[in-house]
Amino acid sequence: MDTEIAEFYQSAYTEGFTTDLPLAETLHNWIDTGFADTEKSYRHYLSVLSALGVRPGARLFDYGCSWGYGSHQLATAGYRVDAFEISNPRARYARQHLGVSMPDPAAWESAAYDVFFSAHVIEHVPRVADMLALGCRLLKPGGLFVAFTPNGSLTFRQNAPRDWHLMWGLVHPQLIDDAFLLKARPQHPLLLHSAPLLAFDQSAHLDPIHHWAKSPDRTARCLDHVELVFAFNKED
Repeated sequence: MDTEIAEFYQSAYTEGFTTDLPLAETLHNWIDTGFADTEKSYRHYLSVLSALGVRPGARLFDYGCSWGYGSHQLATAGYRVDAFEISNPRARYARQHLGVSMPDPAAWESAAYDVFFSAHVIEHVPRVADMLALGCRLLKPGGLFVAFTPNGSLTFRQNAPRDWHLMWGLVHPQLIDDAFLLKARPQHPLLLHSAPLLAFDQSAHLDPIHHWAKSPDRTARCLDHVELVFAFNKED
């Protein structure tokens, strides 16, 4: 299965901006504007990291970085970023054109990172539990696992059944919900919070994240919207 998945993501998987490698002039324009007004602006993700108390200088692992647009923005914001991408062409582009640091998986350091970060990756993996375990292995004690993904919760399904059904299938075999996460992390506090797509930088959605970061010994959840962020601290 792992070989099948790896082969699929080399060339068969296409998703517009996410996978299309931009020409040099286009890339330079996007870099000059900080990817503003594109669907891959990380403004809202950076706002969440800030609300979670992740400061510039933190060491961050960006898992599933595609051609590097997010890793570049995270690094520009001051984080020390290493990344991984399963697609060889996109990984090569990220290294060559955006200077993304991509250590060989054989050299990944256990307990090295302050943050294990992913944006719309976990819904693609063959085994979610393996990705959770990898994140915990790479995180320092007390480090933060942060993942953005489509919201698979029953609450959102009841609110928007058509959108819920459109979010999973061949390309998104995993639809993550609160029931799974609470079972996967029993007796460990979680942040489970949702927002409309690209809207996590709005104060209405940042305030609960900020409050959870100040008291991460409790589980907080809002499951009304299409995009879910979940976060937890690795135990000391």
